Amino acid sequence: MTPHWQRRLTLVAVLGLAYWFFGNLYEAVVFSPNWVTDTPTQMTRLNEFFVNTSPTLYFIPLTVIPVALAWALPVFNRDPALRADYRRAGLVALLLTALNALIVATVVTRLFGAQDVADPHRLTGYAWSWNLLNVLRMALTATTGVLLFGAYRKLDRRLAGSDARGLGGGEQVDRGLA
Repeated sequence: MTPHWQRRLTLVAVLGLAYWFFGNLYEAVVFSPNWVTDTPTQMTRLNEFFVNTSPTLYFIPLTVIPVALAWALPVFNRDPALRADYRRAGLVALLLTALNALIVATVVTRLFGAQDVADPHRLTGYAWSWNLLNVLRMALTATTGVLLFGAYRKLDRRLAGSDARGLGGGEQVDRGLA
């Protein structure tokens, strides 16, 4: 993979992780605090509200891509200076994926399923679990994004210097972040 493509794909991964992070942050601030009060009523309303669409439509298409890139970039990386950033990001993305699978398999299916509406204490417990696990998910998402952004900045600085030398006869372009 050329360094230019590597930089572009790293940026796509960073932007995708930011998309995922801010989606979860929105849910954590706007939706989920309401779930722990009169949880069966809130979940019934939410299930009735999501008739034609759901949060899955927001998250699934664009959250798979950055995680896949976080795993692929270390494999295709040829730059030793980026190896540690990519490996750490790939590892954190693996933890993020495992946590997300746990949340979906054990909390979301119960929280939005009809089987636990009759047990308000259990349903409230799932709502609290979602809130707490979502904080951890956001932390792992942000960590993966920060690690990949570090790799992106290294690539960007290096490529900015080589572009300047190639285009301007050797003088350095001042990008304000040198």
